Amino acid sequence: MNKTAELVIAWAEYETTHSNAGIDDFCHAYIINKRAKEKSKMLLGGNLPPDSYSVMAKMIGRLSKLHNTYAVIALKECGLNNLDEFLYLNSIGNAEAPKKTTVIYANFNELSSGLLILGRMMKKGLIVEATDKEDKRSKRLKLTKKGNNLLTLCYEKMGVLNEWFFKSISKEDIDLCVHLLSGVETNFSSKWVEDKAKTFGMLNEE
Repeated sequence: MNKTAELVIAWAEYETTHSNAGIDDFCHAYIINKRAKEKSKMLLGGNLPPDSYSVMAKMIGRLSKLHNTYAVIALKECGLNNLDEFLYLNSIGNAEAPKKTTVIYANFNELSSGLLILGRMMKKGLIVEATDKEDKRSKRLKLTKKGNNLLTLCYEKMGVLNEWFFKSISKEDIDLCVHLLSGVETNFSSKWVEDKAKTFGMLNEE
């Protein structure tokens, strides 16, 4: 088939399901689809799910587990034994004396698990509690000097890890991935606490 005709047909097929898309959108989708076909035999251990949603979910899950594995290796050099402690340090260090529940739910943990993590961090001298000026019954969290110094060291280690982990992807493609996934992350991170009390049937009806 003539290459021009092949491109026109591909554009026509894409346009039927993406009526509001522009040429840039089509070009990105065309390149990604072509790459996916070429690499499909190597993806996900060679065991591809039957639909695109499942392929993406499985890939994100596998990448997350792999990244966590290497993150633990990097963070051990900072004196941390797990990724949660770094994530909590990051949340507390980038907020103005947040509440315990704010930190815990921001990192998608159950309350009981989150309180255990915070308790370990207090014993290590990384964080301290402060009384809420507006609500004396509530406690606020702050980093100690030790915790702040450790967070800076963790940033250095994680920065090296992230660059090494994703260095095979161009900056343009990384920016595109972030753009495409940001809406999903924002949507579900804002409602997961409320949704976890619902059944899957209830969620599926929304």
